Amino acid sequence: MTQALRLTAWCFAIAAAWTSPPAAAADHFAQRFALQLEDGAAYYSVTLPATVYAASQRNDLGDVRVFNDAGEAVPYSLDTPREPARPAPALRAVSWFPVLPAAPGGNGAPVGVAMAADGSLRATSAPPPRAQHDVDLIDTGRAPRSGQIGALRVHLRDDNYQGRVSIESSDDLRHWQPAGDAQLLKVHYNGSLLSQDRIELDGAHARYLRLHWLDGVPYVESMDAEVHTGVAGPARRGDAQREWREGIVAHAGPGAGDYFFTTGGPYPVDRLRVSLPQPNTVVPAVVYSRAGLDAPWREVSRATLFRLHNGAVEQNNPSLELKPDTDRQWRVVVDTRSGALGSGSLTVAVGWQPATLSFAARGAAPFVLMVGSAAASSAAVARDELLAGAASTVASARLGDVPLPAAQGTRAGSSVLSDAHAPRRYLSWVALALAVSSLGMIAWWLARIAQSRVREVAADVAAAPGVTSAAMDDAGIGGNANIDDGPDHEKS
Repeated sequence: MTQALRLTAWCFAIAAAWTSPPAAAADHFAQRFALQLEDGAAYYSVTLPATVYAASQRNDLGDVRVFNDAGEAVPYSLDTPREPARPAPALRAVSWFPVLPAAPGGNGAPVGVAMAADGSLRATSAPPPRAQHDVDLIDTGRAPRSGQIGALRVHLRDDNYQGRVSIESSDDLRHWQPAGDAQLLKVHYNGSLLSQDRIELDGAHARYLRLHWLDGVPYVESMDAEVHTGVAGPARRGDAQREWREGIVAHAGPGAGDYFFTTGGPYPVDRLRVSLPQPNTVVPAVVYSRAGLDAPWREVSRATLFRLHNGAVEQNNPSLELKPDTDRQWRVVVDTRSGALGSGSLTVAVGWQPATLSFAARGAAPFVLMVGSAAASSAAVARDELLAGAASTVASARLGDVPLPAAQGTRAGSSVLSDAHAPRRYLSWVALALAVSSLGMIAWWLARIAQSRVREVAADVAAAPGVTSAAMDDAGIGGNANIDDGPDHEKS
């Protein structure tokens, strides 16, 4: 009996251990993508597109895996780009000159401006009438060798201006290249001053800039150049690598001024662009996010949202810059004291810098990337540990645009989800069958013991003096025990 009980306990323990939810859930990945390799290298890297983020069920992309054709997981690393911390730029005043187009056959300098031997510019005549010029020539001066002009700040004297500008750069006043564009704004609205005076430059290293006013020339108070020292590469490199998910509609909530939206994946959002539904709207807003329904809201940004229309020019608030935030649920609370948003809903775009996955091409191709398992935990290793000094041999891979069907792809696409853990499933069934059989043996054993006890009790009662068969029948043990009444009963 004791051995049967022990056997039953062990069987149930094995079944519970091998059918526990974490082990079973780790077998399932929601999406699979083909990895296209070209160079036959030992290592490959691929930038993860938005479809991988949308399929992931973990905020850290811990459910991403790479399998070879045999269904074997291969080593991989996962690196999320981070913009380097930049020191505050130094502001340096620059000289500007309202000019007319350069005369044909000149030395490259526009009419009314001369270049000195050191490259500096000076005015040689009075500026052209305001109605006749739409270009300002800017001399940024000598920049440090390690310096770079990241932006131009144009301080307007006008109290009400909206206009588009474009900018070009040159080293010799002859050859010009596009260097950026922007919309400038200085507007008093409902007692508030809305100002946008910054023109982001596309990594311009040239000394001279040419500013084209596309919607009329304002009165300029001064201009400053933002000079970054010790900066390598283009100033807007992070913006070039950033991906965007646009067209997200924020739905109105039960409270006045509350709007809610979800990003649809664990995107590491570091830019948030909020567009208002109606023109000529200015409203303060607070932005919150949270990881799930049970988590509290936390504030991530405050800003004044605006959308102003002036003829052919429409000005919108710039994108909000955030620390990378993988929360899926977001909330925008606008101030309703100035009329809120009117009719319509907010539309939102979220931007992020995608992670790069590097993996070892171990085993036979084709390789497949799997993602989408809440039970999986990260198996990524450090990139240096993965490559082991072979960084120069890393080739580029490409991820398929469309997820693979459930029954196609590599053998990993089918076997890893079913056959890889078939022994676990079979052993679980065997353990459960043994446990049920043990319980049946115990029940049969207990029934035998109970029947034996009933016979013993019936025999003791029958042997007692003065006990008749009718009395035993009334007690419920006569017929069931099948006891012989003996000679004394026959004589009666």
